[in-house]
Amino acid sequence: MPSIDPHPEAARHLATVQRNGLALQFVPESQRTPELCLAAVTRTGWALYYVPESQRTPDLCRAAVTQTGRGLEFVPRPQRTADLCLAAAQQDGMALQHVPDPLRTADLCRAAVQQEGWALEFVPKPQRTPELCLAAVTMTGGALQYVPEPLCTPEICLAAVVQNGNALRWVPGTQRSAELCRAAVTQNGRALFWVPESQRTPELCLAAVQRNGMALQYVPEVLRTSDLCRAAVQQTSMAMLYVPAHLQAGLSALATAGEPEQAQELPAPAP
Repeated sequence: MPSIDPHPEAARHLATVQRNGLALQFVPESQRTPELCLAAVTRTGWALYYVPESQRTPDLCRAAVTQTGRGLEFVPRPQRTADLCLAAAQQDGMALQHVPDPLRTADLCRAAVQQEGWALEFVPKPQRTPELCLAAVTMTGGALQYVPEPLCTPEICLAAVVQNGNALRWVPGTQRSAELCRAAVTQNGRALFWVPESQRTPELCLAAVQRNGMALQYVPEVLRTSDLCRAAVQQTSMAMLYVPAHLQAGLSALATAGEPEQAQELPAPAP
């Protein structure tokens, strides 16, 4: 007599997790074979969460973190080796948060922040060197908030705002020079919000609204001249929301010209 397959749905389960690894959660635990689990984590590393702990072998865990670095969270702690953690951090720098403290070496931290600047949050403070911080903010300007204040040099702050103008929020007040503020609003006009009011010059405000007309809301009222408002409205008609009332009539035509043409209504069908 031909043998009877004790799990006739095995092939269907395999095809399903090959399409969506997270479908492993719907497979009865008794049927989550090593082959099936490997297929699931190879497709989606997060599927490691649904792999029975007894099957979380080194090879399977490596397959998971190579696909999804932050899957390291579900790797049993005894298996979080330096080599495995490095593989995870290279795939997703934010995996650094799940690396055991003794393994957060300079090399591993560097790999993490080079892949994802936000990972600087999880770098031990003694290891946040100027070089590492510069690498982080060059990748992700907002990571400036995790740079120790003594290391917030003009070079590091400039690199941060060039990548993301809103990183100006994290620049110490003493470092918010005219050059740095201009770099910030040139990258993101709305960064004007973080520029000290005493430094919001006509030139700086013009640069901001030319980049993003909605930055007009952060321009001091006394500087909202006809020319500056015109530049803002030319960038986006939505800036009309912040144009002084006495200038709106003169700029309304410009705003209307910038709006997309409305589709004409079709005549009603003849009865």
